[in-house]
Amino acid sequence: MNDSDIAATTLITPDLFWHVINILITKPHVVNKRLWGCKILGRFMCASNKAWESLLPVKFEDTVNIDVFLQELSRCMESELVPHDNSGETELVLTELLPKNYGDKHAFQLVYLQKLESTATFYDVSPSGHCQYLCPDFSYRFYLENNVIKLSCDDDNKESKCYPWLLTTVLPQVNKWSQEITSTQQSVTKSLALVPHDQYYIKYNVLKEKYGKELVKIWPECTDPSKFVYEDIAIATYLLLLWGSNDECAEVTSQKFVDMGCGNGLLVYILTMEGHNGYGIDVRKRKIWDMYPKNVQLLEKTITPSNINTFSDIDWVIGNHSDELTPWIPVIAAKSSFKCKFFLLPCCAYNFDGSKYQRINSSKTQYTEYLEYIQKLSEDCGFHTYTDRLKIPSTKRICFVGNKRKHKQEEFNKYCESIDILIQSSDNGKAAATDNFKAREPTEKVRNCTRVDKNVIESIVSCVAKYILEGCQLDSPNWSTGKTIDISEVVSLLSSNTLKVLKSECGGLQTLLKNNNHIFKVRNGQIQFQYPRSVEEINRSIMNNKKIKSSIKIKVKECWFYKNHPQGCPLSDVDCSFVH
Repeated sequence: MNDSDIAATTLITPDLFWHVINILITKPHVVNKRLWGCKILGRFMCASNKAWESLLPVKFEDTVNIDVFLQELSRCMESELVPHDNSGETELVLTELLPKNYGDKHAFQLVYLQKLESTATFYDVSPSGHCQYLCPDFSYRFYLENNVIKLSCDDDNKESKCYPWLLTTVLPQVNKWSQEITSTQQSVTKSLALVPHDQYYIKYNVLKEKYGKELVKIWPECTDPSKFVYEDIAIATYLLLLWGSNDECAEVTSQKFVDMGCGNGLLVYILTMEGHNGYGIDVRKRKIWDMYPKNVQLLEKTITPSNINTFSDIDWVIGNHSDELTPWIPVIAAKSSFKCKFFLLPCCAYNFDGSKYQRINSSKTQYTEYLEYIQKLSEDCGFHTYTDRLKIPSTKRICFVGNKRKHKQEEFNKYCESIDILIQSSDNGKAAATDNFKAREPTEKVRNCTRVDKNVIESIVSCVAKYILEGCQLDSPNWSTGKTIDISEVVSLLSSNTLKVLKSECGGLQTLLKNNNHIFKVRNGQIQFQYPRSVEEINRSIMNNKKIKSSIKIKVKECWFYKNHPQGCPLSDVDCSFVH
């Protein structure tokens, strides 16, 4: 291998180098968007330390099992391969790369780790004629020289399309990992630590094919189906594997569950259809509920701390983005029965009384501190609490699993009493009596500035317009769009009472101005006049974009610029899409 090297800039130790290489081997999907992940087929010690380029006509054939492949590899190397614990000086790692597109062919890589030389060489050993496109079909290596990570490959392979990817994507990411680990001394959190990866990969894709496409097609909610459908399929996959691999329920064919704050009910639907017995509860019914089969049980009901003891026959309490109920999930599971367990995926941070959680330590993010709070709470409720990271589109993907108790069954009542005391003295020192708990209203409040008094809206629009035109050359023949201003400048122009009215509406001032997009253009916190749209422009947009309804009304509303701009409307009465 010719050392035409590209070096990363971070100085790191050999231990950190191997930590980074291990991330690259076990989490290849982070740098390769064609991958879902990988499966480690084996780690093996090898006695040989010779050059490998001439020894790798060996391929991992579809019809050959791992043992036969390793025997052939041992014969070529003139060395024996034995299972190893990753502590030796020379090691082989055989991986199967799993494609994101389930129907694509898999690739196989062999990684040769030379510990003393701080070198990791990657070889493609995919079957001959496999035509895989998931990884480079040539060998390349990362190695440590003078505490700097370097990348090299043969000069002949630099013409390959994969070489720029190694150079501009993989090496910078390796460098980034080394910087992050050096600064925090923390490893990257492993995903799906509590379930088998290979089974998850297969199960998720089976459920995705079984439910995903049809649900996306019929989705009646205003939320994005491409996110919510596949996220709930991923969570369902995780739970199904978790329940199947749990020793205590290995012989149980069906788990009884309750999904607190089930929302669209999709998770309940999938778990029910996959043979488990449970139901979902939410304060508000969704449109899609009526589209599920009759055996899918969804209840429109408000859960309060006073009725948490009604789940004594439940095996699992589920909290999937359960908002105000989040801190109550481990409590409900702990007090329902000794056998009851819980799965919790926190999102928005709430206290026991339904108020927003306020962080105490400013050196941590609210999300990080809230996760620590929930984990400690779960432990205090008597659970051995396990943390895991889900593979879902949401940025909030850390979950907790409480499936084992820290205490014996005869101590159950004693723990229930201690939990009651814990609740009363929790919430950062604030009393949180169960009677003070406030769940959200069954009817979702509209908070998009559409219900602000019309006179208030007109006064704000007039104030902003006047400020935008301030100091502009209005005697010019060119129509003025006014100056560009920051939204913070507008805030200083409005009275405190007006701002208070807007604050009660989600989005506030910016939302109100965006609602008037026929007047203002709002981007990145900056405001300017919007140039009026012509009839021709709107008709062209309708023809080019099928998603735009052809029923859009033209020349119905009065033109704001014609009446209020000092220069009038820049379009003629015929061309303007508004009425002059």
